[in-house]
Amino acid sequence: MKWYHYLDCYLAGVFLIHIVPHIMNGISLMNVLGIVVSLGGGCLLLWAGKFSFKDPLAVILLLAGAASVLIFNTMHHHHPHLHTTAPSTD
Repeated sequence: MKWYHYLDCYLAGVFLIHIVPHIMNGISLMNVLGIVVSLGGGCLLLWAGKFSFKDPLAVILLLAGAASVLIFNTMHHHHPHLHTTAPSTD
């Protein structure tokens, strides 16, 4: 495989791991759209990357893409539903 096929496998891992938070947040229109985009993009990248379980480097890069997102999210944990308000100046 060429180098860009391996890059596609890495990026497929990045896309596919984004399905998890959408599933965990429940069923809403935005979550369903997020799942469809992530799954569609990930599958297209797997196809473009000529992914095969027989190629150990492709599997490692797929897992590395998923792991890099998990590591990044762990290091930069945010609370999207917690809003900080400025103290009142009464």
